[in-house]
Amino acid sequence: MVLLDNFPIWAVYLGTVALQLLVAEIGFRIGMRIQRRDPSAKGQPITNTVLGGVLTLLAFIIAFAIGIVIDQHNNRRAMVTAEANAVGTAYLRAGFLDEPDLTKSRDLLREYVEIRLAAASDLTQLEITLKRSGEIHDELWAIVEDNIRQGNESDIMALYVESVNEMIDIHTLRLAAVNLRLPRLVGILVYSAMLLSFLLVGIANSADEERDFVAMLLFSLAFVAVFMIIVDLDRPQQGLINVSQTALSDLLEKMR
Repeated sequence: MVLLDNFPIWAVYLGTVALQLLVAEIGFRIGMRIQRRDPSAKGQPITNTVLGGVLTLLAFIIAFAIGIVIDQHNNRRAMVTAEANAVGTAYLRAGFLDEPDLTKSRDLLREYVEIRLAAASDLTQLEITLKRSGEIHDELWAIVEDNIRQGNESDIMALYVESVNEMIDIHTLRLAAVNLRLPRLVGILVYSAMLLSFLLVGIANSADEERDFVAMLLFSLAFVAVFMIIVDLDRPQQGLINVSQTALSDLLEKMR
């Protein structure tokens, strides 16, 4: 659904509903033209049969797409918890360091959590956060290198090195999780199948030569609402369904 990222979710919802109603109207007129050219086609069950098959296929495709985005959403949420655990462990193990490395490390880790939370609530801060996160990684690792050069190679120091390394690794995993989106082909397939379904709905609606606009509108509103679950889940930290940052928020409270 990357193609729809340039539009707010409410605009995607209303635009899709309007497009479906337009396609249904086109289908209705096609059905009326077919009946005028061939009166014997009126009342034939073939359209309803095809429509039922297409709607069944569409339901399967939507269920498949929802499964993908839910799995990606859960993966992002798990990464937040994993990062909070890694940073929290590094914060605790920084207590093994001597001053001024102890205070400097904990200040950096506290800032690290703060900027991660800021980026989660305001995506315009993402680029700045990524740059500063890399700088904090370098500063923390420089502290590790200085301690190793000074001969501090104890098992306790190894624990701190491990926690910092894990924090950096999880940062990479979180970036990969954020960039993991619903495959474009699947998104195009879902959208195309929806439009095709409403085209057939319009053709089937022409059987009695009367538009049922209210029923069509309600059907479209409900159908697109299900589709919007996919769009919402596919957008990290946008829309109504966001990845909870509670683990990092709780960690920051403890740090303070």
